[in-house]
Amino acid sequence: MNLRIERVSVTYADKVAVDKVSLTLAGGQVMALLGPSGCGKSTLLRAITGLEPLAAGRITLDGVDLASVPVHHRRFGLMFQDGVLFPQRSVAGNIAYGLRMAGAGRLAQAKRVDELLDLVGLAGYQHRRVGTLSGGEAQRVALARALAPRPRLLLLDEPLAALDAALRDRLLIDLRAILRMTGTTAIFVTHDQDEAFAIADQVAVMAAGRIRQHGPPRQVWDAPADEWVAAFVGYTTVLEPDSFAAVVHGAKLDGLIALRPAALVYDDTGEIAAQLLAAIPGPDLSRLEVTVDGWGTVHAVGPTTPPPVGQIRLRFDPAGAATIAART
Repeated sequence: MNLRIERVSVTYADKVAVDKVSLTLAGGQVMALLGPSGCGKSTLLRAITGLEPLAAGRITLDGVDLASVPVHHRRFGLMFQDGVLFPQRSVAGNIAYGLRMAGAGRLAQAKRVDELLDLVGLAGYQHRRVGTLSGGEAQRVALARALAPRPRLLLLDEPLAALDAALRDRLLIDLRAILRMTGTTAIFVTHDQDEAFAIADQVAVMAAGRIRQHGPPRQVWDAPADEWVAAFVGYTTVLEPDSFAAVVHGAKLDGLIALRPAALVYDDTGEIAAQLLAAIPGPDLSRLEVTVDGWGTVHAVGPTTPPPVGQIRLRFDPAGAATIAART
């Protein structure tokens, strides 16, 4: 299976929601559409499903232009933030819905429901009413329902956003394993960089309707395309090479240097002199706000019990830094 999105645009009245987007997705891969709220990522997902008309461009699946394929014939699975389960149906009834619409017999439906409930960790839930499910259980049922007809492409729109942090992390791990185990081709929409990097084979970072960067998660993380992407994926400071090299001696750079807080670590023997302005303690480390001559205010990390406000020293950890080529 090969999905191609070629210079696709979607407009609402005089507003361009998706602007000349081009992407490709190979069979068995998971792509994350990552971006802030309102950037157009959910609109692009709806355009792929056929729920939004294209103003320009085309979307093909294995060379077939989807413009000629009705939504209900595309064999795409959908999963949304709130699950949208049928409250009047049991868990089994929800999962079997797509199978029944496709004409599967009762025995085939029951077998597939049992198989999927085992897969999503809800064995024995066939007769439960959906109103009795927790948020995490409901999302597992929604995932099972989306997978039941063996979709050619699974489209997930912020499926974990409504869950608390601990449950979201658990379900994210399970979702990644399920997609890999089933070999499902999927597009995962999220505003959360941790979700995107945890689940995807490739990440497309989107802003204002356009793709700012597209590539493997590690590439996006280690080599942001520009200053905006760097900020969005967690880099809090961008410095000119000369300013950085004046403080961190021996540094050889051929572009702007982007720093995450973890790039600057509290260390009494560190070469960087800084003034600690404020600190927020945490269970694993503290977050420090400091000033460094020539850099201004930057962020660093320290021990769980932070040092007192005043003069401190920091060391540079290159694992928390990246070089970027362009300012925005």
